[in-house]
Amino acid sequence: MRDLKTRRKLRLKLHLYLGLSAGAVFVLIGLAGSLSVFGPEIDSMLNPALKKLSGGHAQITYRPLDEIASAAKSVIPEQGKPYAFVFPDRPDEAVIITYSLPAQALEQSEWHQVLVNPYNAEVLGQRLMFDAGNPWRGTLMNFFVRFHYTLALGEAGKTFTGIVALLLLFSVSTGLILWWPKPGKLWQALTIKRHASVERFNFDLHKSAGVYFAILLLVIICSGIRMVFPAYVDDLVNLFSKLTPEPETLLSTEADHQLPISLVQVTAITDNRFSDGAYKWIFFPQGARGFYRVVKRSPQEINRTRPSRTLWLDQYSGKIIHERDPLNDSAGDAVLRWLYPLHNGEAFGLPGRILIVLAGLVPLLLYVTGIIRWLQKKRSEKIHNKQHI
Repeated sequence: MRDLKTRRKLRLKLHLYLGLSAGAVFVLIGLAGSLSVFGPEIDSMLNPALKKLSGGHAQITYRPLDEIASAAKSVIPEQGKPYAFVFPDRPDEAVIITYSLPAQALEQSEWHQVLVNPYNAEVLGQRLMFDAGNPWRGTLMNFFVRFHYTLALGEAGKTFTGIVALLLLFSVSTGLILWWPKPGKLWQALTIKRHASVERFNFDLHKSAGVYFAILLLVIICSGIRMVFPAYVDDLVNLFSKLTPEPETLLSTEADHQLPISLVQVTAITDNRFSDGAYKWIFFPQGARGFYRVVKRSPQEINRTRPSRTLWLDQYSGKIIHERDPLNDSAGDAVLRWLYPLHNGEAFGLPGRILIVLAGLVPLLLYVTGIIRWLQKKRSEKIHNKQHI
């Protein structure tokens, strides 16, 4: 019996100290994550002149992609390097062409966006998306996304966030162990006592919120760890199911005085290989030996934000030099593909995204009720000690 009490005290202390330290960071990460879930929609709402198109476009087709890209490139500074052609998720939104510029910080880049009306190839404007050398510069929603996994502190912040996530695994796990009810007490452990004192209500609210969201929080934390430490997680998954290896160095054929194929040719080749699905990105060749990388989401892919079906094309001949089709992926690949859609909730549509928003608020609730519970116990200990002096 004494051993059980000792272990429980140790778990309580571990849960307390992890909650007070890592939990504080978790609150910030959670709030930023909740805002990021509907980031694209919020960004469009905040920047309607740049991103929203007036009038109906359901029956209108895009201008040729090369014309759209040419319009964007005409306003890109001489030092700018066009990077990607980004297709919108909705027909009433602008196409985006991204490009990089040297940043003030050494060996860093600024990333900009040119927004173009795809139905008339009119440039609507451009903006700084983010500055790799200064994480506080850029669009508001992009800042919240980067703050969510790096605390806006670059690579050091990313590593710190990953370590915090590992600590939170122990915090949530110890919380579940401490909550685990005795036989016949399950319903009591899952409910908030009616007409209870303020202290009891706070305690019940803390444990109930923690229990009801525990599984979801663990999924969010584990998927977040993979984003921060992908190599380690991939090595672990690879032990159980062989992952599809990343392509080795890919290069286009050397071709003196030969121009790259057009975007119209790129999409024709892609459509011939993958007739279904929706385009997400076309990445421009980077340098004379670079290649086109085309991402066209398969209808079967659950990951809408970061689809994986991809073609790599020789920029001169249009030859397919590599491809990735999720239909040919291993079980391990499928597990990893599910992590991001679970992390942002899109795996289950709008209800899933709303649930993730709520889950992002739970750390704040747990932290506040946990602090109140800790202060209540400290006050009780002081009163108890005074009575025994």
